[in-house]
Amino acid sequence: MHWSDTQLAEIRYFCTSTRSRTPKILVGLPLKLQLGFILIIFSHYQVTEFQSSDIKAFYKLLYTPHFRPDQLRAPSPARIAKALEQLDKAPNCQINVQCLEEDRYRIFWVSPIYADDYMKELDYGYERGYVQYFMEEHT
Repeated sequence: MHWSDTQLAEIRYFCTSTRSRTPKILVGLPLKLQLGFILIIFSHYQVTEFQSSDIKAFYKLLYTPHFRPDQLRAPSPARIAKALEQLDKAPNCQINVQCLEEDRYRIFWVSPIYADDYMKELDYGYERGYVQYFMEEHT
């Protein structure tokens, strides 16, 4: 997967910034919830099909030195597959993802509420210059 500098700044702001109203979402949450957030982000950028290697690459993109090694560790493909299966079978699931074939998945649906929450957080980050900080930091 290729992320533009702007998209990467938005993602890093949302997932890792202490200024985000959802700070460090990937730290301390169960894997299926982490993947839920990642799928919301993928969906926002029109990524509909992915592999576990894309999830692992996503974790690597977010790594910054302020994370301890145990805080942000990419899960194994087997753990990703199991968590995605749990996510899809969860009651009141707001994300529908299905396995197309071994290690290939498709996002079929993400609740508009979750998609709107992501947009609102990005708007908040842009209004206050937080997203721009992540753009400047990596140029």
